[in-house]
Amino acid sequence: MGKEEITAGILPRVLAKAIDLVLCFLLIEMLPRAGFYAAVIFILIGDSLYKKASIGKKLMGMEVKSLREGIVSHGRSSILRNSTFALALMLWKLPLFVGWFFFIAIVGIEFIIMIGNANRMRIGDELAKTRVVEIVFKEEE
Repeated sequence: MGKEEITAGILPRVLAKAIDLVLCFLLIEMLPRAGFYAAVIFILIGDSLYKKASIGKKLMGMEVKSLREGIVSHGRSSILRNSTFALALMLWKLPLFVGWFFFIAIVGIEFIIMIGNANRMRIGDELAKTRVVEIVFKEEE
């Protein structure tokens, strides 16, 4: 059985990030005092939890690949990739609906850029020089 990597589709990536964000909001609700900080840390280091994938990506059969030769710093790449979502989560705490507006705006901009990019790279991917791939197992003939 051979392993092939293809650029991840938009729907699996959106579902993977949705899983990760649901986990963040669960952390916020379950840990009243430290949950918010745990959620921000989870978002930042999420892609390094399983070496190359967050929990959502692992469940969707994806992983993060570096576009730079020989670079294997998953922690640094994860923090760079997810800094935009961490910023959105931190701005979410602003009073009234201002926080929600910034959260939705940042997530929306990331989504629009990912859709418009030929390689399906969002701002975080450009910052960290990474791309998300789906892992497909093929039977060898």
